[in-house]
Amino acid sequence: MLEDACESRLLLAPGQPMATPPLPDVKRLLSAGHEACQVLTEAGVPHMVGGGLAIWAYGRRRATKDIDLFIPAKIPYMALDALGKRGFFTRDSDAGWLYKAFKQEILIDLIVWTTGNIRLDDETFARVRRVEIDGYPFGIMGPEDMLFRKILSHREERRDWYDGLSMLGNLSGEFDWDYFMRRVGPPHARRVLSFLLYAQSELSMEVVPESVIGDLLTAVSLGL
Repeated sequence: MLEDACESRLLLAPGQPMATPPLPDVKRLLSAGHEACQVLTEAGVPHMVGGGLAIWAYGRRRATKDIDLFIPAKIPYMALDALGKRGFFTRDSDAGWLYKAFKQEILIDLIVWTTGNIRLDDETFARVRRVEIDGYPFGIMGPEDMLFRKILSHREERRDWYDGLSMLGNLSGEFDWDYFMRRVGPPHARRVLSFLLYAQSELSMEVVPESVIGDLLTAVSLGL
């Protein structure tokens, strides 16, 4: 009976593979990203690097197609104006949270908020780390803020939790769990707990303090 049911089931024809644009040359990517940061610095626009370059700094060297720059929500057009005056082609994406700039076929994403309506504040900027990548200096979003955003952004078509695993596997004692937990708060406790338990199962129990797991379990059980 089971075999008959399987034989009678209509199976969809395999879809056509999606075309994947070639990844930009690493040197061009870093050069364009560094130039964009210099332009914003000279224009007085606060910014920090996230996305793939932040994962390079804290976790794994995986492929990345663009530069993610995080900026305060009130000044995206100031950033676009500064970049436009220095040879970048800019445009508003109509997404409300994302703006774009291009130079030499390199995409610069200007991000004002991420999944969960998480925005930048003074403490986020105070925790920026100065990191040199292949000779180019960048101000990278702190690992605690970066991991928090990765946990919230994970979707089927993305690999954010794998990025998060690579970060936890490399940072060890360089991670401020007290600050991270303040960022999480009750609204995101269940999702963050899921990821951290996953991280313990994939890496080791030591990558996450048991006190952190306990606090999150309490928040979930109390429905906070």
